[in-house]
Formats: sequence, C-alpha cells, structure tokens
Amino acid sequence: MFRRAVVGCLLLSSCYTSHDVTIDEQGVAQVAPPATPAAQVQPLSYYRDVKPIIDEKCTQCHVAGGLGGFPLTEYEDVRKLSKLVKSVVDSGRMPPWRPTGPLDQFVGDRRLTPEKKQAILSWVDQGAPPGEPSEAAPPVAVEQRGLPRVDSTLPIPGPYTPLVEPDNYRCFVLEWPHQQTKFITGLSIEPGNKAMVHHAIVYLIEPENIARTRMRDEADPGPGYDCVGVDPNTGKWLTSYEPGGYGQENPGGLGFQVRPGSLLVLQLHYNTLNGKAPDQSSVQLMLADKVDKVGLVSLLINPLWALGFMSIPEHQPDVVHRWQGRPSGLANDRAYDLFWVDLHMHTLGRSGSIGIVRAGATTPEMLLDIPEWAFEWQETFRLKQPVRLNPGDQLFVECHFNNTADHQTIVNGQRLPVRNVNWGEGTTDEMCLGNVLATAAAP
Repeated sequence: MFRRAVVGCLLLSSCYTSHDVTIDEQGVAQVAPPATPAAQVQPLSYYRDVKPIIDEKCTQCHVAGGLGGFPLTEYEDVRKLSKLVKSVVDSGRMPPWRPTGPLDQFVGDRRLTPEKKQAILSWVDQGAPPGEPSEAAPPVAVEQRGLPRVDSTLPIPGPYTPLVEPDNYRCFVLEWPHQQTKFITGLSIEPGNKAMVHHAIVYLIEPENIARTRMRDEADPGPGYDCVGVDPNTGKWLTSYEPGGYGQENPGGLGFQVRPGSLLVLQLHYNTLNGKAPDQSSVQLMLADKVDKVGLVSLLINPLWALGFMSIPEHQPDVVHRWQGRPSGLANDRAYDLFWVDLHMHTLGRSGSIGIVRAGATTPEMLLDIPEWAFEWQETFRLKQPVRLNPGDQLFVECHFNNTADHQTIVNGQRLPVRNVNWGEGTTDEMCLGNVLATAAAP
C-alpha cells in the first residue's frame, strides 16, 4: 500500500508540476491550488515614462549652463548618467528639497512621489530604454527658476576685488533710475563670482534716509564701502541671495513701492577661502506702475543674538536658539497674509524651523521645517496659498547647531578646528535668521 502511494505521489507530481503536492495522514495526495503568478514588471521607456518626471523635477537646474553642472534635457544626457541618476534618486539626495510637510504647501516642490521615484529606478534597472519619441507624454509645465522678464538691471559700480580676508562685507549703492513711483514685483541678485559670493541682501533706502548712505559711500575711495549690514531704521530688506537661491517674482500680486530719489543698496558678503577675483554682481528687477498690494519683508530674529548672546559651545551636537514674538512692522492688533518664508544659517546648522504660535494655543503651527540643514541649499519658499497671521498670533524661528569635530567646515581639504562660536557675519561664525513676506489682510 505504501509503495502504491509513493508511486501515485510521483505520478501526480509529474502531472502537476506547477502545483504543490503533499500526502495527508491517510496517504492520499493533496494538490494545492496554483500559486498566483508574480506580478509582471511594467516595461518603461524614457519618452513615455521618465522624461516627464525629469522635465518636471530636474531641469530647473540641470540645463546647459545651469546650477546643476550638467544637462538632463535629452535622452542621451540621462542615459549616460543613468547609474548616477539611480543612485542619487534612490538615496534621496536628488532632487534636492530640504523642507518636510505636505507636497502642496510650497511652489516648486521638487520631491518625488513614491510612484515617480520607483519609475526612475525601474527604468534604469531595465537598461534605460528610450522607447519611441512619438509616444512622448505631453510637455510638462515647468516652473522656471528666475524672473519671467527683466525690466531693469543695476550692476554694482565695479568690478570689485575683496580687500579683506577671509570675509569682506561690502555695500554698493545702486542709483534708482526712475523719475516716477514704481513697484518692484520681482528681484534677482546675480552674483558675478558665485565661488566668492557667500550671500547678498538688497535694501531699499527711501529719499528721506539717503544722506548717511551717501556720506559712507563717498568716504570710501573704492567701489562701495565696508559694512556689516544696513540700519533697519533707514533701510528696508527686499530680498536676499544664498547658495542655491535664485530670483523670483513676488507672489500674490505684491510689489515693493519705490519713490523717486530712493536708492538700492546691495550688500555682498565675499568669502575668499576658495580664492579671490574681481566681481561685478548685479540686481535684476521686474517693475510695474501699479500693484494690487504693497508687500513688507519682516525679519525673525532675537536682537540680543547680534550683540553676542547666541553662544554655540564647542563639541556640543545640538545647541538650540529660539525666538518668538511679533516681528517689527507687523502690528499686534492687525491681521496679515504671509506669502513666503525664508531661513538662514551657516555651516554649523543642523536643523531649523519657522512657524506660528496662535493666540491661546500651545502647539505651534509649522510654516517651514528643515530637519536636515544644508548650507548649499538655501531658498526662499513661496507658499501656494497665503497663511493668515491673526491679531495676537506670534511667529517663531528656531535653529539647531552641531558644533562637533566632524561637522566643521572643510578648507583646503582640512576640517577647521572646533571652537566656541557665536553670532557673526563670517562664514565660520553663525546666524539664526528668518523672514516672511507679508501684506495687510483685507478687512
């Protein structure tokens, strides 16, 4: 009986090769139902599946002469670098995007959905096939970096070569050329030497406040004058440039009013750790005769920090500095709409955030949260929808710093020694500075 059962089992197994066959306690063969076939991998092609993703998320930077260093605009560009593309996409290094939060919070969010990320990875694994150009998806509407048009360009009266090492702060007076009131609807700071320009700020000096600026400029024989900033009582912050940043049109139909006789001052922070050379940076402007709303940039900063009260002791992995309040220019009893949010730290930055503490609430409402700070990827983040700041609400800025040995700046291939750090204008000093673009809310 046992022999017949074994023979029967072998015969059944030969007939049901795709099934699992077992023998029960009575010696009877039991045939399991066929297994569900493994899911077939969807064949992917560059033109149909991958090009729309690359165009949407990568070609703001990866174009000829762009910030990305090499183009990804054609099939051959992507195919030659497909292994690198897979590596940086799989690790999350690219596309670069530091903030967390929902995908629909900021304009130009470069993060990939899980489906788009997997499409790129699978396409490379399949050998990066081109497919047919005729099956290309419709062109993707890609937000272009920079201004949609330039109405006026104001260069610094240069060229200028830094005289102070390693950090030279220089303010350049830019003459306002218009004889009628205009509104600036977009700005772009264009560094002439990106390897040397650490950051830059454009300030508006109104006619009644220009005398001191003129005096300082005329007292210095070279182009511009040495400065560590512009007095906030006489100058209004308009925009800034940091590594990774780019010019933008103001959101929400906002404009900065500029009256005849005003001046713009461009403060440039030159860092010469990588060498020095002549620079002639400029400011590009979009202009209008009328706007829907007048905008105001408000700074988020503890005034005591700049007086030496932002200590970051050596060898400490997580030093926290936080300020909360109603920033200058935003009356406590009025409502405002916020259109952008910006955060600035230097190379010891670890993480940072900006948000709102609503009147009567204990839990903050996050506007910007960057859990892994990267000095080379600083941007002004424009909100897709303005956020209302109600009477009594407060804003906060919070910065975390890592001042351990393995988090120091590398200069000429060597990490700088650990030291106590405080607020300062130098690259090896630190800052914790936020700003928001606001306008008075409609009644």
